[in-house]
Amino acid sequence: MAVVAGAAGSLLLGLAFLCPPRDGAATESRRPMSPVTVAPSASVVEPRTAIVSTAPMAGVPMPASASGEALAAALNEERVVLASGAVIERLEMDRPWACAGGQVSLAGKVGGAPESGALSRWVWPGSGSTAELHPGARLQWRAPAEPGTYFVRFQVCKDLGGRRVGVLAEQVLRIEVRDCAGGVEPEVDRLEISVTQRANGAFLFRAVPPESESLTGYAWDFGDGRTVVTSGPDVEHAYDTRTLESLDVRTFTVRLTAGRRAGAGLSATAFVGVRGQPPSDEPPPATLTLSRTRGDPEEWRSEVSVGVPGPGVVTWERVERLTLHWDDQVEVVTREWRQVITVEEELGQGGFRGFVVVRPAELAATVKQVVDVLHGRDESGAEVSLSWAAFKREAPPVKPSAEARLPLK
Repeated sequence: MAVVAGAAGSLLLGLAFLCPPRDGAATESRRPMSPVTVAPSASVVEPRTAIVSTAPMAGVPMPASASGEALAAALNEERVVLASGAVIERLEMDRPWACAGGQVSLAGKVGGAPESGALSRWVWPGSGSTAELHPGARLQWRAPAEPGTYFVRFQVCKDLGGRRVGVLAEQVLRIEVRDCAGGVEPEVDRLEISVTQRANGAFLFRAVPPESESLTGYAWDFGDGRTVVTSGPDVEHAYDTRTLESLDVRTFTVRLTAGRRAGAGLSATAFVGVRGQPPSDEPPPATLTLSRTRGDPEEWRSEVSVGVPGPGVVTWERVERLTLHWDDQVEVVTREWRQVITVEEELGQGGFRGFVVVRPAELAATVKQVVDVLHGRDESGAEVSLSWAAFKREAPPVKPSAEARLPLK
């Protein structure tokens, strides 16, 4: 459960109602200084996606202190509800509940028509008549020490001058806080994702398993349409910042499924923020072009073309073939790269054109996907890797029904 801080530092200056006086992820408490007149509350709806199971909390009313008007008063704001095309598409948590006194990662996804000057924030009741405020779409929320049901409000706002704050859109997230010391699954018994930011858009993700748990493979979904399966707990990933507007911050949801030697796989979620920036003139160390052919119905063949932009040279070393099963178990085989890739043409500087084959003997009915990862190093010794899906089955095998197994009469 890692949340990469730093989005707050990119917010526009001068908006005291959104930004704390210091950069970082700290929250602040504010007490009302004088009575305020507030506009009627904006329409509040639950998230479109079931983030938290609402069944055990259906009878828990939202306290008056969590209403939009009460929070505005506690923040010494004049609340004004504005008509807007901004839409809160969903709110996410990295788990469906929190331990008392523990932390849980929250993230809000904003869509719809862009609004000039609009900024995101989280607000929730503090102790007494105070309110807590955290700017940005991501929040590492610390649960109260007392178990129960709590309400955290996500808002899209804009500064209207003075104490007036325009509310463009908002949603309320119900969070169930459990007493983990009283027999509920403790925090240490679950899979976590550690996140290290190497550069803007570039991250190192590490799977942190529960103690004494032996994992067999890791399936990563980075939230930008790209996935990979690894044999080890570490993976590096870079998001394409060129698709974002300059200084625009976008939140990606990273999901991990890890296989176990026995039992169902474990899963974890983390959120990372990426800031838009102008495109870089520096070319990537290697590029990949992939196409698939099915000359033999019983064989999967992938045409692979790898280019290495000058003036550097890449030396390829090995290929990891990862076989992911429907039960999330992963098998890994590592071979010298030319034993897996048949090179048909050398393109210079480490570039080549060739093909990879996945044969029927490697494709049991339980196999979901086969991923090849080509590893090498550039002239400076830095690791270079390319990956592709050499085989993918769209649906799990269907077990025959009892009637289908009956002998014909």
